[in-house]
Amino acid sequence: MIYLDNAATTKPHEEVIQTFNQMSNQYFFNPNSPHAAGVKIAHLTDKARQNIKEYLSLNDKFEVVFTSGATESNNLALQGMANAKKRFGNTILTTKMEHPSVLETMRGLEEQGFNLQYIDTTSDGKLSLDSLQKLLNQDVILVTCMHVNNVMGQIQPIEEISEMLKAYPKVHFHVDGVQGYGKIPLNINCTDSYSLSGHKFHGLKGSGILALNQIKTIHPVLFGGGQEFGLRSGTVNAPMNVSLTKAMRYMYESAKEHNEILSKQGRKIRTFISSYEGVLINSPEDAAPYILNISFPGVKGEVLVNAFSKYEIYLSTTSACSSKKSSHNETLKAMGYSTLRIEGSIRISIASDLSDEQIETFKIAFDKVYKEVKELLKNEL
Repeated sequence: MIYLDNAATTKPHEEVIQTFNQMSNQYFFNPNSPHAAGVKIAHLTDKARQNIKEYLSLNDKFEVVFTSGATESNNLALQGMANAKKRFGNTILTTKMEHPSVLETMRGLEEQGFNLQYIDTTSDGKLSLDSLQKLLNQDVILVTCMHVNNVMGQIQPIEEISEMLKAYPKVHFHVDGVQGYGKIPLNINCTDSYSLSGHKFHGLKGSGILALNQIKTIHPVLFGGGQEFGLRSGTVNAPMNVSLTKAMRYMYESAKEHNEILSKQGRKIRTFISSYEGVLINSPEDAAPYILNISFPGVKGEVLVNAFSKYEIYLSTTSACSSKKSSHNETLKAMGYSTLRIEGSIRISIASDLSDEQIETFKIAFDKVYKEVKELLKNEL
């Protein structure tokens, strides 16, 4: 089996699983309990929080809120800050390339009465800074975009956006950073909030964080016992939080080696696929190296996924959170691609454990699939 769907989820590191099991078996106590065992778990959770701040190089303005993953983190940041700032303005800005956990949250805010505006997309899939500048005014209270696009791999110019927003101090700048951690250099301090999900960097599903620098101003989304700074009430999941920290430490300590491997292996695959007539590479050259989106115009992406599955090669058509919906991929639509190109797109996303031998096996399978569908390809040039 060759797994090429790492943008959807990654295989948890064994050490992360061991940490979770050990914590669950030996340290199952409630951190809010006043007895010695509860106090000890609370200390471990606080230590995990401090370690994450170090791994993310966060300044003293930021706090780390543990969540169940990026969907919750995005909802907390977007709903919480929009409602906290609505007395200052009513306009919120995003792009049409965002993950459903952002797009649907923003559309939900629009239904509540907020003025939702979409920032234009450039031909290479980047947020248009010129469009953003034209949309900014004194009514804007919230701007959000993802750091690394989960479908194409484009890296958005968040530092340039942050610099532009300095002229609008009441604007909260939220970044969905799910695909960024451990794969590209991060400067989270230029944002106001940043979401991460553990299962995207070899942690466990159901773990995540929101790094937030306006902890005292945001409105809660969940109410209850007041855990996580009053923003995320509910019994603290100490085993999950500590195991998430373990996954983050692994990526923090091996980031350079990890990225060198991703760049090397990603380049091999990209070069190989570029030699096939009629197959189009959608991901720009400067995209994150571990995501490669390609199209077989005239062939349905689902057909291609099934064809590769016959050879035990697992890749995807789009975001796993929207792959079962019938609507076309919004990222590719925002870039102006044709229906044939969108419908024939698939995503290859690798991890650093992808070996040279596996790449050679993939090449053989790719050639077989290509020959099966070659007669169906349409010229999109």
